[in-house]
Amino acid sequence: MGVLRYSYTVESDTPPALYLGDKIGDATIVEMRLEPVELVSNAWLAERYSISVDSVRRKCAAINQGTTGKALYNPKLADAILKNEIKSKRGARRKN
Repeated sequence: MGVLRYSYTVESDTPPALYLGDKIGDATIVEMRLEPVELVSNAWLAERYSISVDSVRRKCAAINQGTTGKALYNPKLADAILKNEIKSKRGARRKN
């Protein structure tokens, strides 16, 4: 029948405490690789969140990984920033 290959995806800020050759159940770890994060453009984010491209650029300026002409963002970090919709209140407080 042969050897079957199984894949598991682990997302973490730090690498897992697993090493090549370790055994998990009856399986042996033979390969580990860090997959690069795909970056998305501000146009894609603007379409997804229904806001303007300029708003995306302004709000996500701190996490821009592209050039000034081509802004590219990590989708997970941009999601955290753009979902946080804290709107500042303007004007005087209402008196009752």
